[in-house]
Amino acid sequence: MGKHSPRRARIVLYDVAREQIETMSTAGLDRLEPVLDTIADDPSVGAPLKHGSMREYRHGGVRCLFVPTTLGTLVLVAYVEA
Repeated sequence: MGKHSPRRARIVLYDVAREQIETMSTAGLDRLEPVLDTIADDPSVGAPLKHGSMREYRHGGVRCLFVPTTLGTLVLVAYVEA
């Protein structure tokens, strides 16, 4: 029996995050893509914020605020900056 690839979470963007991404430069998008990939691979990455289940992940000049679902199959991205 073959190995299964690890399950990745599906990334869903809130309207604010989508608007931020639409106005980003190409360089910002290039920095953002690996950050979203990291979050999809491991939704528990980053630091939990004080209230609720929201998390913050910073890497390479990118900041992303997101909420992973309980089972880790869906990640709701609320805010990004690059």
